[in-house]
Amino acid sequence: MLCPTGLSCRVLGSYSKMGRTQVPTKTLRALGALTILLLNGCGTDSKIPQMPVEHILFVGDSFTHGRYLPIRLYNSGGTQSRINGSALVFDENFGATGARQESATEYGPYGGIPGIFAELAFEAGIPYDVHIEAISMTSLHDNYEAASEVIDQARWNTIVLQELSSRPLPYKLTGDPTSDPASFCKSVQTIERSVHSIAPNAHIYLYETWARADLAERLSGDPSSPDFSSTYRKNLTTLGNANHDAYYSAASHDPAITGVAPTGDAWLRAWQQEVANPDPFVDANASLPSLWYGLNQVNEPQIRTPDYLHPGIYGAYLDGLVLFEEITGRDVRMFGANEIAATALGIPAGVTVQLQQISWEAVTEQNPALIDPSVDPCTIPH
Repeated sequence: MLCPTGLSCRVLGSYSKMGRTQVPTKTLRALGALTILLLNGCGTDSKIPQMPVEHILFVGDSFTHGRYLPIRLYNSGGTQSRINGSALVFDENFGATGARQESATEYGPYGGIPGIFAELAFEAGIPYDVHIEAISMTSLHDNYEAASEVIDQARWNTIVLQELSSRPLPYKLTGDPTSDPASFCKSVQTIERSVHSIAPNAHIYLYETWARADLAERLSGDPSSPDFSSTYRKNLTTLGNANHDAYYSAASHDPAITGVAPTGDAWLRAWQQEVANPDPFVDANASLPSLWYGLNQVNEPQIRTPDYLHPGIYGAYLDGLVLFEEITGRDVRMFGANEIAATALGIPAGVTVQLQQISWEAVTEQNPALIDPSVDPCTIPH
């Protein structure tokens, strides 16, 4: 039996940076194939209705495309105009020039965290046409200036917005001139209103970023000092809470925002439950995995020291899980230990299950209330 022309029935493997890799669990592949066939009407019973394809665009910077291999290229190579679902992502900026031109050291086409989302959706039998528009080190304001023609399209059913990591945080916390939470809130409203003027029924989500270890270290002083660890942990939580308040404040100031994907909250939860190592400076050889990117055998782009701000394979996988659960409403625990994206990225089965549990908790138990109700980030003057 053949599927209709153009229908992606990619159930016998997954894609990594080197191409298709074999999935070791035949049962998972068989069940995945059956799910796809049934839900998409790809079978002998023509009465089974096809699910409508959802066209989704992820807008952000390197926290969306991931920056490093194997995340950056994961499940990339999708086509521009799909009429059916796919586990591959189309990179809107690949080959572009000017402000949207991709760096030679961060070459595309990008897949990134949207590639993980696309894989999960494909396995779940939900037909998604996934696109990414990501410009490294770029705020939502500047991103929209550069790519409004991509973002403002009637075709999008869903748009996901991720802000430059320093922008939602108050200047008094970071000392970074790019920090401007009120500007972040304004950018969200500008993009939302423009998108809804063209696609009034589009769902718009905010992709909450996480506490950066490099910034927490900077705020905490010398790692060799006796009180560094406790101060660092406190600052890491403070940064995470500040991200929470900024993203949920932005959503509360614009009722047309559909929801917040609490990825930063999920990172905090993973540290609190000792699923991941929150302090790579004092205990760099901890047995727990790091959610940030560290030195490994790939290191592309080349770096001399660990990158404790971008997501590594564990952080990126957790991000993809939270985004999938928030946007689709599906319980990610259904995927289990042998989920295809986790296997392709090299995540151990036990950790895969733990991250799925953390994601489920973060989404189903999310609290939109501000952790510090005395300060509304959207009203902080620059």
